[in-house]
Amino acid sequence: MAEKTILVCDVCGQPAIETVSIKFGNQSLVKDLCDQHVKALSEGARPARRGRPRKARAAAVAPIKQRRTRQQGSQKKQTSAA
Repeated sequence: MAEKTILVCDVCGQPAIETVSIKFGNQSLVKDLCDQHVKALSEGARPARRGRPRKARAAAVAPIKQRRTRQQGSQKKQTSAA
């Protein structure tokens, strides 16, 4: 006997047309949504940026250390023995 799997919207119980992956904090979530809820979810959505978030990038960059330079008065003078 054959079986058929029917996806149901996790919000309202109608037949689902889309499975959506959501990343929230450290969790990855998956929800099955109907047409109405997919539209509601995508209304306020924006495309993701490439690269690392700005906060993480600023914290990862170490401050530039300046080299010490020699002062002329502190150098030892060499005298030649003649």
